[in-house]
Amino acid sequence: MIKKIIAAGTLLALSAGFACAADFQIDKYEIETPLKYNVPYSGKYVDNFPQGFSIGIGSGMTYVGLAKDGTRIFYAIGDRGPNASSPYVLVDGKKIPSKVFPAPDYTPSYGAIGLKNGKVTLLSRIEIKDVKGHKISGRPLPPNFVGSTGEIPLSDSYKILSYDKEGLDTEGIAIDKKDGNLWICDEYGPFIVKIDANTGRIIKKYSPGKELPAIIAKRQPNRGMEGIAVTPSNKILGAVQSICDIDGKVSASKAPFTRLVWLDPETGETKMFAYPVDVEAYKKCKDVKIGDLQAVSDSKFLIVEQGKGKDGLRNIIYLIDINGATDLTNKKTVKGDELEMVSGVDELKSLGIKMATKKEIISLREHGWKPSKAEGLALLPDMKTIAVCSDNDFGFGSVAINPAKDKDGKSVKKVTKYVLDDGKMTYGGAAVDTTFELKPTGEKAGFWMITLPKKVTNY
Repeated sequence: MIKKIIAAGTLLALSAGFACAADFQIDKYEIETPLKYNVPYSGKYVDNFPQGFSIGIGSGMTYVGLAKDGTRIFYAIGDRGPNASSPYVLVDGKKIPSKVFPAPDYTPSYGAIGLKNGKVTLLSRIEIKDVKGHKISGRPLPPNFVGSTGEIPLSDSYKILSYDKEGLDTEGIAIDKKDGNLWICDEYGPFIVKIDANTGRIIKKYSPGKELPAIIAKRQPNRGMEGIAVTPSNKILGAVQSICDIDGKVSASKAPFTRLVWLDPETGETKMFAYPVDVEAYKKCKDVKIGDLQAVSDSKFLIVEQGKGKDGLRNIIYLIDINGATDLTNKKTVKGDELEMVSGVDELKSLGIKMATKKEIISLREHGWKPSKAEGLALLPDMKTIAVCSDNDFGFGSVAINPAKDKDGKSVKKVTKYVLDDGKMTYGGAAVDTTFELKPTGEKAGFWMITLPKKVTNY
């Protein structure tokens, strides 16, 4: 299977570094992506991207093995594709969120990345197809569909695009222990999907309210399932990125956990467990985000917890254990509310709910991690080497041109402060000449190989 998915390619130059702090050995790289994998672009700002967008591939990762030439091979997956924040759209007097898709027909993809001789390079790319073999896109699902984010998809000239009922915002990837095919998860539904490893065709799609617990459909928009893992006994565990939004007032939520969804693909049985987030480290519980998930055993997993904390960005890898944790299926508060409505840890305990246990393995930022997020996580067979990667967000961002002024005379550079009214940019109800230009950032995905002082099983 490795032979089929890995395409021959030229290894490009890479900046690599080495760091040693405390008892950790850390080798630092950037993922090089050959130009042939760039995303074609012909939109409004094409002059800024003569070679298209550099592909994003670091949203999830898992270890495959050693190639014959000694290359360490990983599978990595990208997200829904090139996108940028955009103004609200006024529809029947109501402001609706939107998202710009400058390459709207981009197909979410995965591929092999190889580490050899101090270089990390994307070696192949496979596009994801629906069950009939047709390419999907990363555009949002239509309103009222399970998985809809409520966003209106726009072109980079702010023209309304079509929705995609098969759209996926892919985030995690893992290998089936029995047939070698792949399990991926997404942020929209959130959905869990099994795909053919060699073709990218969807074999089966698991949806909230059908094959998966209905409650996870109440994930915060674009914070669905961020990590997925396959255990040695071939059970699936997916991590919802943040606490669920039960009542539409998630900003005030005191929920001390996010949900882990366990699936037995042989029987269809599901369970849910509570991952205890570091609530004291954040201003609001909703700020906590999961990065990725990696199985260590049938009950233990590595997980990345991150987000903007009280003292700055956090990116911490924990070892968690679901053994002894309470199955949250059908569990409610005394008042009959969902568990996300609890007042905190004490109320959960009073309900007899036991969360998973956790131990810190390493704080990435304390060792020089720069990206805001760590999105891919893999554990090598020696059980003490961890690979971590970030995403480059397709190498571009948006910049305010001629920003409007607020009441204090300050420039308004945040795009979501603006509203599109009949296709015209407005601020505070008045038409403005502000635009948001897409510009390259030159950012590359980061890739770390971390050697722990002992096996993760000994923590």
